[in-house]
Amino acid sequence: MQLKLRIEDRVPTTAPNALAEYGVLVSCNKCGGLHDLGISVTMEDGPTDRQSLGDLYEGKTLPKSLADLTSRSITCPKTGKQSTQKNNQQIFLVPTKR
Repeated sequence: MQLKLRIEDRVPTTAPNALAEYGVLVSCNKCGGLHDLGISVTMEDGPTDRQSLGDLYEGKTLPKSLADLTSRSITCPKTGKQSTQKNNQQIFLVPTKR
């Protein structure tokens, strides 16, 4: 199941008012790899390439829907163990291909 969230707070980029969909990847605490959370977010003026939430919202408050990602559990496909990623520098938005 793919969960889609809409982010209302805008982050300035070079693309004016471009509505785009992003996948969410997290750096795994168990194996060190990047894993897809199975969530997509839609937002205006998001990043054009993969970017961490920490870099994207540096000096700004994360919207609640993105801040909530730090409490989502993911099962590592390599180890089978669950973990959560609390570090916003290790949670990434990746533009999806349409």
